[in-house]
Amino acid sequence: MLQNSSKRITSIKEIAKLAGYSIATVSNTLNDKGRIRTEVRQHILDICQKHGYIPNSAGRNLRRQKNETIGLMFYPSSSAIFRNVYYAEIMEALEFELERAGYDLLLSGHDSSIDPNVSPRFLRQGKVDGIILLGRFPRKRVVDLNDYGIPLVQLDGFRELLKVDYVTSDGYSASEQIVGHLVKLKHRRIAFVAFNHEDTNANQREAGFLAAVGKHHLSFAECKNIRDVGNTTEAYEMIKLMLKSETPPTAIVAVNDTLAVELVDLLQKDGYSVPQDVSVFGFNDDADSKKSNPQISTVRIDKIKLAQTGAKMIIDRIENTDLPHQKASLPTELIHRDSVAIAKS
Repeated sequence: MLQNSSKRITSIKEIAKLAGYSIATVSNTLNDKGRIRTEVRQHILDICQKHGYIPNSAGRNLRRQKNETIGLMFYPSSSAIFRNVYYAEIMEALEFELERAGYDLLLSGHDSSIDPNVSPRFLRQGKVDGIILLGRFPRKRVVDLNDYGIPLVQLDGFRELLKVDYVTSDGYSASEQIVGHLVKLKHRRIAFVAFNHEDTNANQREAGFLAAVGKHHLSFAECKNIRDVGNTTEAYEMIKLMLKSETPPTAIVAVNDTLAVELVDLLQKDGYSVPQDVSVFGFNDDADSKKSNPQISTVRIDKIKLAQTGAKMIIDRIENTDLPHQKASLPTELIHRDSVAIAKS
């Protein structure tokens, strides 16, 4: 496995030397030409993967050869997308939009968290016309993939300074609206909870929360911002300590509905009533938010519009790589359900 300190190999000559075959054999393997034995082909491809090599033709020829296929990468791996209701719904809508435009969606089985220097197979073999990154990709991984020069769009995330095309939702304004709504319901002690992952959506929502706390002249000492936890259990342990303090929160804003639902369940198991003892607000309007008891107040993100915008953006980039930087921030809508009530006096 390539170490982080190693340089990525960019020459077919170097690959041929490492593999122990002629340049012609390596070239035919990478371009799927000629009669190459299966074990030889696999050995060469393994060398390319180990050293992060992508044939020049994979990037250079994308504009000339139309695969009519767009790759989808999810962080850390494709298996995780099927455990996430929100992203699974986006992927379904994205597949529909791309199919209408004449493109197939190819979901990568690549695990980006194992070795950032190894690229997915469909990228190494030049089998896709462009790539959509879905979700919270680390900045370094986005930089590495963007360096290959292949059309790239980050969907439901953003990297403004990298000039990578992106579509995101306006989580900043949504958090401001949530806090404003809670203040109208007499809440003065509100906690924001998100994980310590590198996540631009969470950063937006956190920033909007903090801005609203200042705007409504709430106490920053009593409006806690929890971002140093890695999972729901750790988050709830901190919330329990706060609930037992002299100034317990009367409302919790969770970074997504999955976390909100899990917190409600843990609160109820400990004897707290939602929303009588503490209100809970979520994000994303997942299907699970409606199955919860009580149903979760949340922020609706138009997943179909998100997919439509992302599909158009990647196709536009494929057809014209010289387009100016494309970016979009979609509006959101507060959905009021049963998990939020007037604060206890």
